[in-house]
Amino acid sequence: MKATNASARYSAAGILRWGVSNSLEICAAAMLVMICVIVFAGVFFRYFLHIGLGWTEELSRYLQIWMTFVGATVAVKRWSHFQLTIVNQWIPAAAHTLTRVFGILVVMSLAGILIKNGIDITRVSWNQTSPIMSWNFGYLYIVVPISGVLMEMFAVRHLLAALKGAPPPPGIGHGDMTSRPASADGGLPSRAE
Repeated sequence: MKATNASARYSAAGILRWGVSNSLEICAAAMLVMICVIVFAGVFFRYFLHIGLGWTEELSRYLQIWMTFVGATVAVKRWSHFQLTIVNQWIPAAAHTLTRVFGILVVMSLAGILIKNGIDITRVSWNQTSPIMSWNFGYLYIVVPISGVLMEMFAVRHLLAALKGAPPPPGIGHGDMTSRPASADGGLPSRAE
C-alpha cells in the first residue's frame, strides 16, 4: 500500500497538481534565483573582467519588484502575512471570528486599491521604456493589478471559510502568543520562557 501511495505521489499528475497549486511559490523562488545569478554576474564581470554590464542592475531591480508582489500574493494565499493578533487576547473568543472577518475585509480593500491604482499606473506607463534595456514599463507595473486580483481571490476564499466557521489556516499569529503564559512583569513572554 505504501508503494502505491509513493508512486501516486510522484506520478506525472501528482507532480503537475503540485506545480499548479504552488506555481506562485515556484515563480517567486525562480525570480530569487535569477536575481542572485544576475547580481553575481554583474559583480563578476565588473570587478574581475572589468566589463560593466549595465542591464544587470536594471533587470535585477525589476525582478525584485515582481518577486515582492508575487511573494505578497503568496502570503495572502497562505494567510501568513504580518498580522496584529494582540486584539484577540482582549476580546471574548466568540468575537474572534469578527476580528478575523474584519482583517480579511481590510486585505480585500487593500487588494482593491492595488487593482485600481495598478491599472492606472500600468496604463500611464505603457508607452514608456526603461533607460538601459528599453523594455516597456507597462510590463513592470502590470504585476501590481495582477497580484491585486490574485490577492482578492485568495482573500475571498479566506472570507468564505471564516463565514462558514472554519478555523483559520495554520500560520503566523494564530494563537502563537496566546498559547504561552505572559511573563511576570505582564509583558509578552521572552524566548527563554
